[in-house]
Amino acid sequence: MKKFSKKHIIIYAVITLLILIVTAFSFKTGNNAVSNAMGTIISPVQSAFSAVGRSMKNAVSDVVSSGKNARDNEALRDENTKLKSELRMVESYKAENDRLRSLLELRESRTEFKSTAANVIGKESNELRSIITIDKGSKHGVEKNSVVLVGEGLVGNVFEVGHNYAKVRTIFDAQTSVSAICLRSGDMGIIESAGFSPSSGRCSMNYIDRSAKTVVGDIIETSGTGGIFPRGIVIGKITEIKEDNRNLTLSAVVESGVNINSLDTVLVSVR
Repeated sequence: MKKFSKKHIIIYAVITLLILIVTAFSFKTGNNAVSNAMGTIISPVQSAFSAVGRSMKNAVSDVVSSGKNARDNEALRDENTKLKSELRMVESYKAENDRLRSLLELRESRTEFKSTAANVIGKESNELRSIITIDKGSKHGVEKNSVVLVGEGLVGNVFEVGHNYAKVRTIFDAQTSVSAICLRSGDMGIIESAGFSPSSGRCSMNYIDRSAKTVVGDIIETSGTGGIFPRGIVIGKITEIKEDNRNLTLSAVVESGVNINSLDTVLVSVR
């Protein structure tokens, strides 16, 4: 094997040192082939790391953003639910206020008797019966045959009285009979529920004279005769007129504006 002399070793060491110095200088200045070659090798690696870094940064950003959006959406849903609930409450208060205002106006217009507002606390209905229970009784001045009405018209009359409640037989009950008159023509008849279910909102005006001038669309009110219902309480509107079986009198279908199913507040006369 060829042996190197001390002189050769020194020469190789100097050459190696010079190469290292040139290489270092080339990297520093970046203006020679070595620098360019090294840059060509290193640049893709740097780009790859840079891309990975950006991807990780974007992924973390997306996760953070997604979490924030989810929280924002949940907050918006909660706020929307709250607003809807408040809106329903406002609408409920408005409806109640409108009902009470209507009853107040009705009370002021019916100066022939004293009255008080009452809440409907029970309903009873079948093919023959139509009864409601109210939360006012004898201690409030309610008595048997007290008249019950709303802004839309006549509801019925009290037939049973307790200390703090009363039962009302409506005009749709089979046992109800109300003397009625046509507001326009003055023709008279008797309001009965025969032939109609209580839920239909209709009843009959029977025993109308054949010479009557009553027509479809006429308004029917209480006549004031019979000793229970005062005159002038609206009962409903005529939707049909027909002859009875023996062709002696006329009868009319009367549609009431009172919806018993949705009734919750009424006006009742008191002593």
